[in-house]
Amino acid sequence: MALVKCKECGEKVSTKATSCPSCGAKVPKRTSLATWLGLALIIYIAYAALQSPTSTTSSTNTKSNKSANIKQQVAPKTSWTHSTSKDEMTGKKMAFASSVSTTPTKLMSFPYHDTIAWLGVGCDGKTEWAFVGFNESPNLTDTDTEDGYNVIKTRIKWDGKVENISMTQKWGAKFIHFEKDRSIISKISKSKSVLLELHWHGEQPSYFDFPLKGSSAALKKIRELCAKK
Repeated sequence: MALVKCKECGEKVSTKATSCPSCGAKVPKRTSLATWLGLALIIYIAYAALQSPTSTTSSTNTKSNKSANIKQQVAPKTSWTHSTSKDEMTGKKMAFASSVSTTPTKLMSFPYHDTIAWLGVGCDGKTEWAFVGFNESPNLTDTDTEDGYNVIKTRIKWDGKVENISMTQKWGAKFIHFEKDRSIISKISKSKSVLLELHWHGEQPSYFDFPLKGSSAALKKIRELCAKK
């Protein structure tokens, strides 16, 4: 039990008393610790509700949707790109048109399981050539060995029409080149689809389906670049 001063007469009075025994004035009740704790708990629950994961997730989703819309707006309309390069020793400049990188239609086993390839065309102002590039030097079969390079006999399908072709690969190179460049480049710009067959050592035939959308525009661009040189 605690004693407090009466606000009216100044006499001491118990906190448990309802009124002052001297003057009869009512004694104000003190707020208990339990009451304060209960009030604090209510405030905490209200704050936690405002900071709930639902609100955060909703905000995050909104930002993600906005980002996705932006990416769609700036996404390239073509699957082919163009680039340029310069030989620092000779000063020779070249331009290239390339498809997006693709994997075989059926993934190969180790160590070829991460193979990717792209179809490309290059020019230097005088000539144009068509090639297929790889992330690692392809270890191909069905080849004839020549002085410093291999000749690859294979098949290619343009818009459903299959034909036999020859390609070349310098020993250890990451690129294989078509022998009939002019014909291949013409079909790249005019066809809707192309499927190339290649044979790796120890593997079944592998097939690369290169997208051709945008190839005609990319070829036009590199020809303009090469014409300026």
